[in-house]
Order: sequence, then structure tokens, then C-alpha cells
Amino acid sequence: MFGIHRPVKKEQLSFRGLAYTLYRTSRKTVSLQCKESGELVVRAPYLCTVREIEQVLDSRRDWIRTKQDAMARAREESDRPESHYFDGALLPFGNGSLRLRLDETPEAKNYTVTLHEKNGSFELVLRGAGLPAETCKKLVSRWGRKYAASVFRGRLEQFADVLGVSFGTLTIKETKTRWGSCSALGNINLHWKLLMVPHRLSDYIIVHELCHRFEMNHSAAFWSYVESVLPDYRERRAELRKIEKQILSW
Repeated sequence: MFGIHRPVKKEQLSFRGLAYTLYRTSRKTVSLQCKESGELVVRAPYLCTVREIEQVLDSRRDWIRTKQDAMARAREESDRPESHYFDGALLPFGNGSLRLRLDETPEAKNYTVTLHEKNGSFELVLRGAGLPAETCKKLVSRWGRKYAASVFRGRLEQFADVLGVSFGTLTIKETKTRWGSCSALGNINLHWKLLMVPHRLSDYIIVHELCHRFEMNHSAAFWSYVESVLPDYRERRAELRKIEKQILSW
């Protein structure tokens, strides 16, 4: 005989201040998982009571705390400049990568940042008397804002022509959660780290913001304008969402 298929049931619960996501499935035992985000996931049989689940949580409290603390430390480490900014580091850059080169010159009075390109390979040379990771991060950010302004202005103008719209000023910023925005006056803000994502994804953000010149919302009419230029905008948006946390924390 064939078994009866029952859908997975998801709930958000807490026990003594411990938040967790519960999935009820056809499994026979209770399992615990701590994700990289720190989220605690519990998988339990359909007929398992909440009290039984809480007993498991109580017995594994030390393990949960240890795992969540370890995940928090790992996230902290990955956010530190030294994990990304060192001599020879590879930074994502458009459809490829950008190699970071540090030229520590004790007699240098100023810092300089120079982009070199050869046969499709890019190298960013940072030169200065001292180049600790925190300084490198600031230098790359400063360079990125200037470089992004020149790169994205041309692409904004190109897509504005396609859409038949105009825009005001372009400002390159570094925010924590937003790739871009468009004001009611048509002024556009873009994140310099759009340099770090594939061109098809940064083009999606550019078109997205320009389409706000028609609709200052995310209505069906707004998305129809986006689709008129990028028929595959849904795929591009999904791809960007998969990598945006990593890129924005770089």
C-alpha cells in the first residue's frame, strides 16, 4: 500500500526565551539544527507534542547555546575587514573578480588607489605608508564610489533613453540594506557595491530605479515598465537576493 503524504507544517514558537522554527514532518524523531544565521530549527513527527519538544530543547540547552555562540562568532569574523582586505585578496567585480595588491611604501605621504586592467583581468593597487585591513577597506570604498559614479552614469543614461525618461542627480552611497532609490524629483542613489555584482544584476537595479520615474510604488503598473526592458527581471531579482547579504557585508 502507498502511504498517505502529509504536507510539512511550519510554526514559529519559543520556549523560555528561546525562539525556534518548528517543522512537523513524517520523520520519527526530533532533530535540532542551528543555521549560520543563528536560527534554531526543530524537526519533529506530526504526533509529537509541544511538551515533548520542549523537553528535548531543555535537555539540549547547553548545546544550543554553544552552537549559536559559535555561529555568532563566525558571522563576526566574516564581517571583519581582515577577512576580505589583504594583499592578493580577490574581490567580486562585475562578471569577474578584482585582485587587491598592497604596496606598503614607508616614505609615501599620501594613499593612492590605482586600477589596472590587462587582458580582461583587473588589479587594484593600494599604495601608502601603512595598509592595515581597516585602512584598505576605507580606501577601496572611497575608490569604489568614484569609479561607480563614472560607470553607472553611462548605463543610467543608456536605459533612460530606452525608457524615454529623464533623471536628476546621481549619488553613489554606501548603505546597509538598499541597493538604490529614486526620489520624487528623479534623483537617483546607487550603492557603489553594485560594482561587485554581475552586470545583469546591476542593470536590474538601474532599470528598477528609473521605472520609479513612472510609478513611485511597486504596483503591477510599475513592474510592467520593468518587464518591458528586462523580461527576465524576476530571475535577476532572485539571483541578486541570493548574494546581496554577502556583498553588502563585504
